[in-house]
Amino acid sequence: MSVNIRGFSLAEMLIALAVSSILLAGAARILPFLQRQTLQLIADVQLQEALQQLIMVLEKAVRRAGYCNGECQGEPLQIGGQQGSCLLVKWDENSNGKWEGRGRENSEFYGYRRRERSLEMQRGVDSCEGSGWEHLSDPSTLAISGLTFARSGAQIKIRLEGYAVAFPQRKRVVEAWVSGMNLP
Repeated sequence: MSVNIRGFSLAEMLIALAVSSILLAGAARILPFLQRQTLQLIADVQLQEALQQLIMVLEKAVRRAGYCNGECQGEPLQIGGQQGSCLLVKWDENSNGKWEGRGRENSEFYGYRRRERSLEMQRGVDSCEGSGWEHLSDPSTLAISGLTFARSGAQIKIRLEGYAVAFPQRKRVVEAWVSGMNLP
């Protein structure tokens, strides 16, 4: 009994190689596009997460503003800066019945502002001006392009806009309405 074993012919092999080459060339052209899309998606998710974390810090400050375990004097929340880009708040952190003032180590005055693509915070301030503010965001990776506060009664609207430095054309905006629980 004879078994007839036959392989591929040269023409069949050349056709298979040509089809494979065309498919691989197409995949090689699509791969960089897919990689860029993946990097943009990751940057978008990280940007959204970073902005959400920053707005949560601001929300927490608004909720605390005005708390006093006694008779505190003064305005507990002020919006200042250009176009409402700075927030000054006071709260009785140590529950001693008064707001510890500016310049004290345990001051209960806090400020939040946008300056040069960064969200900044400082303890012990009663003005949006001055130096010594610390970054809450890293301007080398995240650029804060907008920050505004608006007040309607005890409600504060916070609007934060930013972009990943690697993808400046892909801006994101996060907004929140927060109830100041201790505001008049």
